[in-house]
Amino acid sequence: MPRLILLKSGEISEQSIHKTIMHRIKLDPFLRRFVIHIPNEGKRSPRYGKLLQDMGMRRGVFDLFIMLGRHGYYGAWIELKSRKGKLSEEQLIFQNDMREQNYFTAVCYSIEEALETINWYCYQDKSPAMAKPLKA
Repeated sequence: MPRLILLKSGEISEQSIHKTIMHRIKLDPFLRRFVIHIPNEGKRSPRYGKLLQDMGMRRGVFDLFIMLGRHGYYGAWIELKSRKGKLSEEQLIFQNDMREQNYFTAVCYSIEEALETINWYCYQDKSPAMAKPLKA
């Protein structure tokens, strides 16, 4: 299990949530084939940032994509945030764009919430509480 990094507030960092979720996904023979991380975060030199933009990188894209059609959706986009994290304007636009195209979207603020969401989307046939409009 990855080592958890805590913020000054004592909360688990977004990076720790992300690493823990990916660790769990890699342990699942089914999920590891269909869940990918979109490496959109991080600081880069202006030159490298321009290269990535020229190659199609887009601000606001959510962290994880689940390449499975489930529950009437074409796939799922999941954004991982620390407890006090907020969506950027670009992320709100991306979320709206994906919902309009019939992709499930979720913003998860904890390891437990992310695992429950992924578990529901990939393995369960029932309607989730997460299908309610998400708070930004």
